[in-house]
Amino acid sequence: MQTYSYTARDNAGKIAKGTIEAENEIDLANKTAAIGHFLVSSRVYASTDKVISKLPSLKPKEVLNFTIHISTLLDSGVSLLTGLQDLAQDAENKNLSKVIDDIRSRVETGVSLREAMSVHPKSFSKLYTAIVGAGESTGKLSVCLKDLIGLLDWQLELKAKLTEATVYPVILLCAMIGVVALLVIKVIPNFEPLFAQGGIALPLPTQIVLGMSHLARSFWYLGPLILGALFTAYRFYNSKPKGKFMLDSLKLRLPIFGILIRKVAISRFCRTFAITIKSGVSVLPALDIASGVLGNDCLEHSARKARDSVNIGEKISVSFKAAGEFPPLVVRMISVGEQSGALPEALDKINQFYDREVPATIKVMFTFLEPVMIVFIGVVVGGIALAVLLPMFQMSQIAGG
Repeated sequence: MQTYSYTARDNAGKIAKGTIEAENEIDLANKTAAIGHFLVSSRVYASTDKVISKLPSLKPKEVLNFTIHISTLLDSGVSLLTGLQDLAQDAENKNLSKVIDDIRSRVETGVSLREAMSVHPKSFSKLYTAIVGAGESTGKLSVCLKDLIGLLDWQLELKAKLTEATVYPVILLCAMIGVVALLVIKVIPNFEPLFAQGGIALPLPTQIVLGMSHLARSFWYLGPLILGALFTAYRFYNSKPKGKFMLDSLKLRLPIFGILIRKVAISRFCRTFAITIKSGVSVLPALDIASGVLGNDCLEHSARKARDSVNIGEKISVSFKAAGEFPPLVVRMISVGEQSGALPEALDKINQFYDREVPATIKVMFTFLEPVMIVFIGVVVGGIALAVLLPMFQMSQIAGG
C-alpha cells in the first residue's frame, strides 16, 4: 500500500487534488472514480508521514472546540464525513474551515481520520493522532475523543496556571528595574550639583550611587547589548542536545521552581500514559508518546531509559525506579497498578495527586516570592534614598553648626 498525491477532475470538470492510499495506479483510478473523480495525474509519496499540509496551524483552543463538536456529532449518530462537512461550514474562521475541509476531503478519499489529521502535525500532535487511531481500530472513536477532550481541557487549564505563576514575578521584576532606572538616570543627577556646592566628602554609598548614575547615563546601550548576548548564548547552548540536557537538569534543581517543573512534567506524563493505554495503544508506543510530553530533556532521558528496559521484558515500575528522576510515589503506584492489572487507574490517581500539588506549589511560590521581591525592592530603593539623604544630612549639620 502506497500513498499517492493525485490531481483529478470532478463531473463538472473542476480540478480536485488530494492524497489517497492505494495498491497501484489502477487501484488509485478506481478509488478516485468511486468518489466521482476522473484521475488526471498522480505521484507516489514514500510514506504517509511525509505528506505535510501547508495550511495554517490551529490554536489549542480551536483544537479543543473541534474535538468537542466532532464528538458531540458522532454521539448524535451523524456520520464522520457529514460531521466534518458541517463543522467546516460553521467554522469560526477561514483557517479552521480550511483545515477541517482538508481533513474531510482526505477521509472522503478513503484515508483514515488519524492519517488525515497526521498531515497537520502542528495542529494535531502525535498523542492526538495516536489516540484517534486507537479509537478507530477498536471502534471506540467517540470514547477516545471524550478522553482527548478531558486531556486538552486539562492542558489549557494547566497552561493558564503556569502563566499565572510566571507573570506576577516578571511584573514585579520589571517594576523594580523601572523604578531603579528612573532613580539612577533621572532623579540622582538632580542632586549632584547640590552635593558639589556643599563642599563635603561624600559617603561611600553616595559615591557608589553617583558612579552607577554616571555609568548608566554614559553607557546605557551596554544593558541591552549584554541582555541580548546572554539571551543569544542561552538559545545557542539550549539548541545543542548536551546543552539542553544540562540546562534542563539545572532547572530541576532550582529551589521551588524546580519542584514545580518536576510536578508539572510528571502530571503530564501520567495523564498522557493513562489515556493512551485506555485508548488501546500498547505499552511501548504509549511510553514513547508520554515521554515526549514531559518537556524536560533530563526527565525524558530517564523515561526513555525506562522504556528501553520495558522493551527487554522488565516491569514498568522496576524500570522507572532504576532510571531515577521519578519520585518513589510514582514508582510505587505504577507497581500497584501492574500487580492489580489496573495501570491506567493507578496513573489517574497519580495525576489527581499532582493536579492538587501543582496549584499548592504555585501558591507556596507566590507566598515566598511576593514578600522576598517586595523586601528586595524596598532595600534597593531605600538604599538609593539613603545614599541621597546622607550627604544632605551632613550638609544640614554643617549649616546648623
